[in-house]
Amino acid sequence: MSNVDNLKSNKGVQEKVKDTNSSLIATIHALVKSAESRDNASGAHIERTAKYCRLMAEKLREAGLHEDKIDDDYIDTIEMAAPLHDIGKAGISDAILLKPGRLKDDEFETMKTHVILGYETLANVNSSFPDNDFIHLGMEISRYHHENWDGRGYMSELSHDKIPLSARIMALADVYDALRSKRLYKSSFSHEKTVSIIKEGRARHFDPQLVDIFIEHHSLFNDIFESLSGNDT
Repeated sequence: MSNVDNLKSNKGVQEKVKDTNSSLIATIHALVKSAESRDNASGAHIERTAKYCRLMAEKLREAGLHEDKIDDDYIDTIEMAAPLHDIGKAGISDAILLKPGRLKDDEFETMKTHVILGYETLANVNSSFPDNDFIHLGMEISRYHHENWDGRGYMSELSHDKIPLSARIMALADVYDALRSKRLYKSSFSHEKTVSIIKEGRARHFDPQLVDIFIEHHSLFNDIFESLSGNDT
């Protein structure tokens, strides 16, 4: 086979891989949308958190942080994978997921398992697509986005750099959006109040470097929320 034929063959393989990835991403995002539709208050939560994660990754790179990890592909992939963070909630009953009041201790323990359910769902997909960065990052995010910097999160009680960077980014993005949004069990908080709460969580709930980047660019988070707010406020 000539060099030209090799190039054509390689290009054909790359196009097939690209098509497969696009179809896989579209299919999984459709499933996520279906799961999110159970909670009418969630609105554009998955779109916003994806934008926050992309913004955070971009600003980390601009600051010269995590240069060994964050490149253009990582930034694109974390934006695509962020909507998978709560995919495990599809396995949580409506009685718990949609409960308007505070969850009882046993109900909260059940709710916690959504991170395991999500991880296992994506791990099954990963068995068929073992080299897919989108799935790998989705597995990290879904499994570890409720871990806290100080080790007091769930379900693995990881701390500091043992928590994957993608999950640390998602943790801050998820909390920011949850605080800004109206839910069955709470009213929405202002941007200013939300910023204050995240500051208080520095080095406890959140990676301190990420909080510092967030504080420097917090107005951009507000811009994203306002532009995609829908009926969540």
